[in-house]
Amino acid sequence: QDQLSRAHVKNLPWLQRFVRAFVASFFAVGTVLIVAPLEIVAGSSSDLLFGSADVAPLVIAVGIIGSVVLALLVAVMRGRAFDVAITVVVAIGICCYVQALFLNRSLPIADGHALELSSHKTITVISSVVWVAIIAGLLALNKKRTSFWRSASMVICGLLIVVQGIGTVSLPFGSTDKPEEVVLTKEGLFEVGSQSNVVVFVLDTFDTQQMNHLLEDDPALLDEFTGFTYFVDSAGSMIPTRYGIPFLLTGRMPDGNESFNDFTDTWYTESTLLPDIERSGYSLGIYTDSSEVSYMQLRDIEGLEFVGEYASNVQNQRAVDLDPIGTVAILGKVALYRDAPWLLKPLFWFYTNDVNNAAVSDDNLDQVPYVMDDVAYAEELFSRGLSVSDQDKAFRFIHLNGAHAPYTIDESGHEVAKGTSLDEQSKGSLAMVEEYIAELKRLGRYDEATIIITADHGDWYLTPDPITEPTSPIMLVKPAEDAEEAAAPLKVSYVPTGHLDYAATIVDALGGVASSDYGPSVFEVQAGERPRYYWMTTSDGHDDRQLIEFVINGSVLDFDNWVLTGNVIEVYPDEIRASVA
Repeated sequence: QDQLSRAHVKNLPWLQRFVRAFVASFFAVGTVLIVAPLEIVAGSSSDLLFGSADVAPLVIAVGIIGSVVLALLVAVMRGRAFDVAITVVVAIGICCYVQALFLNRSLPIADGHALELSSHKTITVISSVVWVAIIAGLLALNKKRTSFWRSASMVICGLLIVVQGIGTVSLPFGSTDKPEEVVLTKEGLFEVGSQSNVVVFVLDTFDTQQMNHLLEDDPALLDEFTGFTYFVDSAGSMIPTRYGIPFLLTGRMPDGNESFNDFTDTWYTESTLLPDIERSGYSLGIYTDSSEVSYMQLRDIEGLEFVGEYASNVQNQRAVDLDPIGTVAILGKVALYRDAPWLLKPLFWFYTNDVNNAAVSDDNLDQVPYVMDDVAYAEELFSRGLSVSDQDKAFRFIHLNGAHAPYTIDESGHEVAKGTSLDEQSKGSLAMVEEYIAELKRLGRYDEATIIITADHGDWYLTPDPITEPTSPIMLVKPAEDAEEAAAPLKVSYVPTGHLDYAATIVDALGGVASSDYGPSVFEVQAGERPRYYWMTTSDGHDDRQLIEFVINGSVLDFDNWVLTGNVIEVYPDEIRASVA
């Protein structure tokens, strides 16, 4: 009977072979190139500059075209070869489906750190065994029960296409799209005011301990940072970036008396920092892709719109212009990272910013959304430099990758294909700031400029428990001063300061606004005991769980001075978490 079945397969006309091949191909290709990208984009809306609705037509078209091409290639085959080819296609599709559904539970989030299989040995072995078993088992079934498998394979493909189709249609396409008129672009990124400038560089994850380490190896590292004061005892505010950046744009931390939702709902709107900067006559350029307070598909649209009311680099559009080729390429890579067996996942490793960088079109600089890309920023800064705009006063908030993984730049700020180290990456980010300083000096705008170099947070990684080591964002500040002071060597201060004095330092530099409402600037803090508060975030590796508060009495770099206050804020109540999951 099996011999007759195989003989019948040999005699299938081309049209029947193509139809069968298309069903198998559409299942396998659709699983990887349609379903995976749409689910991943829908689940990462807070980190991406586009939503599922923006890419759906593109990925569906690519999935259909890919399915047709693969079906044509398979349909060319005849007899036993055709039968085996369809079995392999279906088996790979099933493997990808099973991988995504059951074998990715411990897959790390794309936070910049490379996937180390040595830390996931058990699941790597299990995944490999499952893939081999499915492919080998289905090939064996096809060989022994050809007629049965030929029918069963089409039924399986049809059912899984329907199941995944229903799941895809139910994705929150509308809620993942960027709202209208809240895209921060690169406009004005390389322009400064003709009279007064306040510039904030946020070098992500750059820790004071890392800076001290670099200075021990190279005491001349900061020689070009003339007029600056390096504040060694710098306490942070909040972690991770999605909370650290909103703090730096508002100057507000929780007080422990509000729920997480109540605080985040008013985080921006109850802040006076950006309005005061504008009232002082400054044109605001906010350059970050992390201004939203969002998580688990819940987004603080009001906060982002609030920033858009004051930032001059706002693009009025519902969705960004996407580069079709770049979008397809990066989403294909992301999909394979999810659906491939663990053994192959490092080949498709990516960082969330890689998705934004590859997908966004670069046709018009002023209209291109700002994406945190140190390589691109450095290349443009080194090649074009800075220019003086027609604005008298300019405030610039520039968020760079800094000391955050992945490490891709060398000490001079240029990309290295094979990757670099934390030390090289850190020095490279300082080289970019140094080039900015050199350009300000060339333009004669350095002396009267106020420059703050800090980080959204210090060195920190996901943990379900309270931290056990100190973390401290760097803090270097140069005030507006005369030529002699601006040319003086870097000073070092050990006063107890940090992010709690950040907003006051900005407002003090503006003039015309009562900085006393914000407390002392970093230059007004006195030596001695001073309690400083810090909120860390606990995580289960995928979701934020709680904000817990520390009080720091004494040097921030001595963890004996860190004490839990007992204040705890649940990031999301269980009922909200369940409704989003």
